[in-house]
Amino acid sequence: MVGAIKAAIGDAVLTFMWVFCSSVLGIASGYITNALNLQHITYNGFPYPSFLVTTTLVFVLVFLFTIIGNVLGGASFNPTGTASFYAVGLGSDTLFSMALRFPAQVLSLLLPFCGQKGLFFFFPFLFSLFSVLYCF
Repeated sequence: MVGAIKAAIGDAVLTFMWVFCSSVLGIASGYITNALNLQHITYNGFPYPSFLVTTTLVFVLVFLFTIIGNVLGGASFNPTGTASFYAVGLGSDTLFSMALRFPAQVLSLLLPFCGQKGLFFFFPFLFSLFSVLYCF
């Protein structure tokens, strides 16, 4: 029982961190591409430097979150992965632990300061930028 509760809390924390970090990928990719002065390089209209920077950032995030998930006792940031591993019979999850882990992951996605709302809370200048862009 205690292990299932610890797993659910770890899943909620990791999922919250994943959604917040993954929502910054586009902004971070733009800043890195601009800092390297690669924003104008394209081939047949496709911005390869921006694509490579974004792919590298995703790789680093998945790598770091896998390590953090292992440190948290096998926590996962992906509810579909947790559900599919349970359905196949892999892992040590029981029906009770799944009944705690899956809602914890989904609810942590819906927290008010998660994702884009969290960005507007921590970076208020982005709110004015996006509100100007949505008007056009």
